[in-house]
Amino acid sequence: MGRRAQRAAGTQSFTDLLRHPSRLVDQLTGDARQRAEADIAAWNDGEAREVTAFVRDGGRLRQGSLILDPAAASPVVWRQFRILGRAGEGVALVAPFHIHGVGPVVGPGSGVVDKRMFRLLSLQAADRYWELAVPATDVPLVRAALRGDGAGG
Repeated sequence: MGRRAQRAAGTQSFTDLLRHPSRLVDQLTGDARQRAEADIAAWNDGEAREVTAFVRDGGRLRQGSLILDPAAASPVVWRQFRILGRAGEGVALVAPFHIHGVGPVVGPGSGVVDKRMFRLLSLQAADRYWELAVPATDVPLVRAALRGDGAGG
């Protein structure tokens, strides 16, 4: 996890949207597909990507991000968001993974995410069950990382 990960197509910060307001329109209209496909190609070439990810923790969803780095010892790591932009301690998702499904964001705590822009990905890792709300645009990238596609997989 030593190198900096570029934000994935569906993962935009406030400053990203100020610099490129058209990206918000892209997310809502589905025009971000080409950038999302480029993210998968970059992952396959060994580049790291960061994806916004809310993790279900009991009755709430905790905001953070997935760091997808095919060259890292732990290629899929979730980091909780901290105030002032400091990232929390990383938690590696331990392979092998079994994806149970991808669907609408429902259930406890789901009110904190935009249900039009996010999907709930349910998966079993080697050590625990995960429910991740990720941008719909980034779901194919996250699935590729969980399958272990790419240079590190």
